Amino acid sequence: MKPWPVVGHQWAVQGLRQAVVRDEIPHALLITGPASVGKHTLAHQLVAAMLCQADNDKPCGTCLACRKLRSGNHPDYLVVEPEGATARLKIDQIRPVERFLALTPKEATRKVVLISDFERATIGAANALLKTLEEPPSYAHLILLATDADLLLSTIVSRSQQIVLRPLPSRLVAEALVSEWLVEPGLAERLARISGGRMGWAVRAATHAETYERMQSTLELLVAILGQDLPTRFETAKALASKSDGLAETLETWLTFWRDVLLLHSHNDAALMHVEHRRTLEAVVGATDVRRTVQVLSALEHAQLALLSNANRQLLVEGLLLDMPEIAAA
Repeated sequence: MKPWPVVGHQWAVQGLRQAVVRDEIPHALLITGPASVGKHTLAHQLVAAMLCQADNDKPCGTCLACRKLRSGNHPDYLVVEPEGATARLKIDQIRPVERFLALTPKEATRKVVLISDFERATIGAANALLKTLEEPPSYAHLILLATDADLLLSTIVSRSQQIVLRPLPSRLVAEALVSEWLVEPGLAERLARISGGRMGWAVRAATHAETYERMQSTLELLVAILGQDLPTRFETAKALASKSDGLAETLETWLTFWRDVLLLHSHNDAALMHVEHRRTLEAVVGATDVRRTVQVLSALEHAQLALLSNANRQLLVEGLLLDMPEIAAA
């Protein structure tokens, strides 16, 4: 059988391939995992296999259905996603799903809806989708993508079959970068390490230099904040909150930095992600203790959840920066 172009997660690939062959695909599938870990890639391959017209070895990539799907014109496939990097998924975007699934398939034997970033759905949107999940038509399939099932309504999760994707081993990410994207081995190893096992991020960093540069700038900003006094931090918070997007990525990058600090506190430096910033990390370790480091990590995680809940961005960032220790030597 022709392999699906999915790096890692082979247990999930094999299970879904068997489900397609046996025609046992669940009506509601929930794929969860960190951003850029491979949720979209896996989901798109599944959709292609579900709609492919070939007799076997799906998706074939050459039939009319595969070509229509690749061009974004398949009439039995609908994609729903938030209208912006920080936008919520609204009820007005979910209502068309019910209308789409109410009509029988035009060309395939099933209709498929892919809903991305479902953790950003409003309560109204989630409840609207719940009605469809409770009594789906026999030909209907919903694929939901989210970072964490704990961020969703329990009634949504209980009606879905869940696949949890974990970060990949750095070795696997590096090997894929070299073999599939022709990245120089040294660079591939560095990108794999700082990707945190997120293949999608590693590929973007390898093919778009600004992805890596943005991470480094975000780390430099964090170091600068640690040396700022209170009035300056309020000005920094105001500037960060005024940006229309990028705050979620900033928080995630800061989390990786403070996880490295915790690793150094625990004398587990072999697992460090930001080796290039070791001197700065050691300066932070020397000026903080484990308890304060854990507090900062907890504050960052709470800020991520608050951002998903559409909290006031400026108050969120101000509170977070106030939780950061002041380290002049950083």
